[in-house]
Amino acid sequence: MARTMSQATRDEYLEMMRDRYRRYTGKAARTTLLSEFCRASGHERKYANKLLRGLRGPNRKHGYIAKKRGRKKIYDKQVLSVLFTIWKHSEQPCGKRLMPMLKEWLPFYENHHGELSDETKEDVLAISAAQIDRVLAPKKAGYGMRKRRPPKANSVIKALVPIRAESWNAKVPGWLEADTVAHCGGDMSESFLWSLTATDIFSGWTEVRPSWNRGQYSVCEAFTEIEKNLPFPILGVDTDNGGEFLNRHLHRHFTHRTKPVEMTRSRPYHKNDQAHVEQKNSTHVRQLLGHDRLDHELLMKPAFELLEAWCVWRNCFTVSFKQIEHRREGSKTIRRHEKVPQTPCERLINYYRDEVRDEDHAKALEVWRALHDPFELKAWIEKKLTQIWKLDRALSLAESEGEEDLEGVADPILKGHLRYAPIALQNWKQESPHHPETDTTNPPNQDATKSSQAA
Repeated sequence: MARTMSQATRDEYLEMMRDRYRRYTGKAARTTLLSEFCRASGHERKYANKLLRGLRGPNRKHGYIAKKRGRKKIYDKQVLSVLFTIWKHSEQPCGKRLMPMLKEWLPFYENHHGELSDETKEDVLAISAAQIDRVLAPKKAGYGMRKRRPPKANSVIKALVPIRAESWNAKVPGWLEADTVAHCGGDMSESFLWSLTATDIFSGWTEVRPSWNRGQYSVCEAFTEIEKNLPFPILGVDTDNGGEFLNRHLHRHFTHRTKPVEMTRSRPYHKNDQAHVEQKNSTHVRQLLGHDRLDHELLMKPAFELLEAWCVWRNCFTVSFKQIEHRREGSKTIRRHEKVPQTPCERLINYYRDEVRDEDHAKALEVWRALHDPFELKAWIEKKLTQIWKLDRALSLAESEGEEDLEGVADPILKGHLRYAPIALQNWKQESPHHPETDTTNPPNQDATKSSQAA
């Protein structure tokens, strides 16, 4: 019966039994009533007695304070203060490491903070490693903070996006793997900059763009910028199961078009399903920006320009070995790679010239690549990277000093510090009709884009 009672029914029944318990005077009558109450409610007899007397439960006696259960405290505030001081000055070790250190540190503690009583010293030396961890837990950074959960994938969209579990066998460009990289510095709290990485399986062409947080709208905008710079149309996108990818906004962006883009996702908790983009996260993102925290929104524009130029330099002038065969022979995995490594741009030129027979598209890519000088472009990237770190330090310092006009702090650094732009970038900006005001390194040119859509 107790399991079928609602909480409201329990409260009503308890009030009725309390009234009967007050009116009954004899011990035998109250014992019978208590047994009846235990059978009906399922409570243990001692607790049921306290409920009927009004010492527990709803509407208990006014002013009654229940005694705290459990063992009494052994260590007073003085002992905890000694522990905390030694723990803080010894680089905050765990309890198992701190316990044997206390005997050595106590004499020095008394030299600096005064002599301790014999009882206090005995308690400090008697405390166990587990108890040290328990009493110092509230002093540790992040204690009581709830872990920030990532965006949850939409279950309806998750059902619409199939899982791709087989190996890639891409024969044409346009099949992409995408992933996000957090520039959080190890702290996922509050807002910071993310990088969206998309790599083509066939050619290795990789584009990276920044995103402020990883909401569905900002990630979709980053995808739009990436798509503008691809010299081929997107045929399919494979992502992980994060909510920044599996949402209605991005699903509508890829599927509601004349030629829908196929969306697939990896198996949950199988990072190797996206081995291509995971590798690019290291070479194209971490190698450039490292693992530091970028939590100023004013860094978005210079980061966008930096990553755009970085991708041009990577796609045009850095080679990679492409895997051309992958097979299993018994318990061994046989992999065969290209004998001569190529750049992603070179692979696309050879593809359009030799396989598709699209000389115009291949020529357009060659002309666009010739506009860039690898030495000048790399020097521009290094200067831009220096500007970003200088801006980040200036903004962090201004925030610590209570400065509210952060744009005023960033403006002279953005305008006055970096006055150099490579000649190849200037020529491209003047000659390209595509985004003439904002693009500095925006591949491919308009002709290459048209031919790619036709292909």
